Amino acid sequence: MPVWQQELDVALEAARRAGEAALAFYRRDPQVTIKADHSPVSEADHAADRAIVAVLRAAFPDDAILTEESGETAGPSGRRWIVDPIDGTRPFLRGLPHWSNLIALEAEGRIVVGVMHLPALGELYGAGRGLGAWKDGERLTVRTAATSPADAFITLGQLDNAVRGLGPVAFERLVDTVALARGYGDAWGPALVLSGVVDAWFEHDVAPWDIAPFPVLFEEAGATFTDWKGAAGWPTRTGMAAHPALHAKLLELIRA
Repeated sequence: MPVWQQELDVALEAARRAGEAALAFYRRDPQVTIKADHSPVSEADHAADRAIVAVLRAAFPDDAILTEESGETAGPSGRRWIVDPIDGTRPFLRGLPHWSNLIALEAEGRIVVGVMHLPALGELYGAGRGLGAWKDGERLTVRTAATSPADAFITLGQLDNAVRGLGPVAFERLVDTVALARGYGDAWGPALVLSGVVDAWFEHDVAPWDIAPFPVLFEEAGATFTDWKGAAGWPTRTGMAAHPALHAKLLELIRA
């Protein structure tokens, strides 16, 4: 079996289980509490968290697991799973379909497996180092047709984060230069880029579990993934991804 294939298969199964658990509460007015950071968490988040942890723990009992909702449990293997049971809790609670389950495996100082599941849309994305990036059995390649920022459609994720991260001048320069700039948030933006519909993705100042699957998902789909200063590597809380030629030009644009 190829390296990371078992881990990818387990992560995909964990995401499926989490999706089933969350969908049981979707558009059904789940109970909600407010966390210390003033963000909501619902019984759906906790149900998805339990489902993912159960699958990962059964398959890899020596791995550490970090999840947004239940914290971190140690493991002696030197590997760590990073989990967001429901990325996009606010959209989930409003009934929007663009929320996801995010699962990543950190090993050898990098992300080696990444899974993104959009249960309400029926889309499951997965990647492992050397295994490619896949959506529901279809090999993914990011769009290569946009050769300059002026031709590119981009997604900026959370817009207030983008303005804060770029600064008003660079933000205006970027959105005025590209062909189309939108704030497709949560998993929807990465999904559009991975599917070859949108050309580039930007996200700034998010938690590790919000971004962990994306280095391997994007890179295995043929994109360059860096932070907004052009630095590659993990850990990071800021990311941008596009095919290499466009990535370089977008990076130059935002750093001008």
